[in-house]
Parts: sequence; structure tokens; C-alpha cells
Amino acid sequence: MKNWKTLFFSSLVLLVVTNLFWLYKSLDYGVSLTYQEDSYEKQKQVIGILGDLIVEGAQDYSKKDVLFLLRQKYPDGFIVEEENKVIYEGIYFDFENDSLVSITENW
Repeated sequence: MKNWKTLFFSSLVLLVVTNLFWLYKSLDYGVSLTYQEDSYEKQKQVIGILGDLIVEGAQDYSKKDVLFLLRQKYPDGFIVEEENKVIYEGIYFDFENDSLVSITENW
């Protein structure tokens, strides 16, 4: 009679401990995901601000100039040249009338 009680309460304690562990892991994952999303949003904001600054300072750069600078800095990089765009690593350099008008990112 005493043997089943010991096994039952041991199993109950083990069940409670494992459930508390999974509850902690779930809460920790939720907090980590929230911080990651905040960090991602701040990174997007910084990229937008820097993109605007670069566009303001580099309006005289033509598409050829941007291609030259990218190829000089990243000779092994995968650079795609389209009609009014230059794409490098998910960063889009948009041109109108051979003048840089915007820089956006697309992951």
C-alpha cells in the first residue's frame, strides 16, 4: 500500500517541477521575442534615418558612381543592376533621372 503512494507523490512532484520549467521557458521565450522585435524596429528606424542622410548628401551621385563605389568596397559582393535600381544585399538604391532618390531595405 505504501509503495504506490510513494510513486504517486514522486510522479506528482516531478510533474509539477517539469510544468514549472516549461512555464519559465515559455515566459523567457516571450520576453526574448519582445526584446528582439523592439531591437528590429529600432534597427529599421536607424536604417531609414541613415538612408535619408545618404540620399541628402549624395544626390549628385549617379547610378554609375554608386555602382563603382559598391564594387570598389565589396568586390566579391552580389550586386544587381536594374533599369532604375541597384540592389546589394537587400539594400535598394533607387534612381530617377540618374540621380539617387532613395535607399530602402527589403529582407
